[in-house]
Amino acid sequence: MNPFTQQRILDGDLDAYGEVVREHQDMVLGYALRRLNDWTLAEEVVQLTFIRAYQRLAEFRAEEEFGVWLCVTCKYLILTELEKKRREANNLTNYREQLEVEVASALTEDLEPDVPADQLARLWECVGKLGREASDLVALRYFNKRSCKEIAEQKQRTVSWVTTTLNRIRKTLRGCMESSFETGGAS
Repeated sequence: MNPFTQQRILDGDLDAYGEVVREHQDMVLGYALRRLNDWTLAEEVVQLTFIRAYQRLAEFRAEEEFGVWLCVTCKYLILTELEKKRREANNLTNYREQLEVEVASALTEDLEPDVPADQLARLWECVGKLGREASDLVALRYFNKRSCKEIAEQKQRTVSWVTTTLNRIRKTLRGCMESSFETGGAS
């Protein structure tokens, strides 16, 4: 970028910056796509790159190549996003494990006190096999004691969808339990 264009942008000429963005956006998007392999995330990082570049434009030195400067900015944003994704995945794994414990505990609270330990273990394993959405619904209904109406509002679904889905989940758990009893262990 030449010093004249840089100064126009620093003086508040957004049209000049728009021209710079259009000139470099395909190159930066290609750079981000090669590293992330995720179109949506790459577009998001590219937007953040141009915002960050605008905020720090006064730091850009005319003897540098602007495209390289943008890619370096993009690189650090990509690293930040990848670390964020890694942390989210770890948190989700930890959440899922905790949710399974809580759901199993909540489901067993309503059972007779003399329910055999092996039956509780089988129920626990069956709950662990549920998908994320199913586990969330079971936790909301049986652990958090939420009504179907409250769950429907939270999930932005109909009450009918919640009740139908919970019925299907209960059938799935019942089938899993029956199968585990037939085979002598959890299936």
